[in-house]
Amino acid sequence: MKNLILSAIMMAFIFTSCDSQTGKTETSTSEHDAVLHQNTHACSMHPEITGVKGDKCSKCGMELTEAVKK
Repeated sequence: MKNLILSAIMMAFIFTSCDSQTGKTETSTSEHDAVLHQNTHACSMHPEITGVKGDKCSKCGMELTEAVKK
């Protein structure tokens, strides 16, 4: 009986700890996405290919230029 109670307490502690870290990861990921979208460049011939300044297009090898905002 002691083992069952201790196991239940440990599992509750582990699930609570894991749940609190998930929220922190989502915040940092959304911050990273915001920075990434600010520096997005695209190929002028293949607009679906995106990256950052200095990257080259994987299809034609041209340097990526600033994406046009609509």
